[in-house]
Amino acid sequence: MERENILYSCIAVQSYKGANMPRVMGKGPRGRMMGPMADPRSRFFMALASDQRLKILELLKDGEKSSAEIIQALGLDPSVVSRHLMMLRNIGLVAARKEGIVLYFSIADDRVLQLIDLATQIIKDWFDQHWQFF
Repeated sequence: MERENILYSCIAVQSYKGANMPRVMGKGPRGRMMGPMADPRSRFFMALASDQRLKILELLKDGEKSSAEIIQALGLDPSVVSRHLMMLRNIGLVAARKEGIVLYFSIADDRVLQLIDLATQIIKDWFDQHWQFF
């Protein structure tokens, strides 16, 4: 297996009943639900903890896109993309504007892209140090 393939197969996304959606409630020991998350950083990072939402942010790196363009690029059901976009908007990662009946989405704060790039670099650096164990 190539190093890049091993790297990406080591990064798992936790899902809940098939949907990679952050929960308002946190999981305690043995997977039981506990009280609401008090720290807004938890919600922020949970919004990033989805392959689809990361792909949306990567698409928006190049500039504003309509919801139809995002749906076509991802090849997902429109309702799924809509749910992911709503979550990204609610946490402040994505901005939206309406032109007629078309919604256009863009990155709300360029620091989000820097954060994703930093996370990628940290993972690559870690993998470069530990790849012989895979």
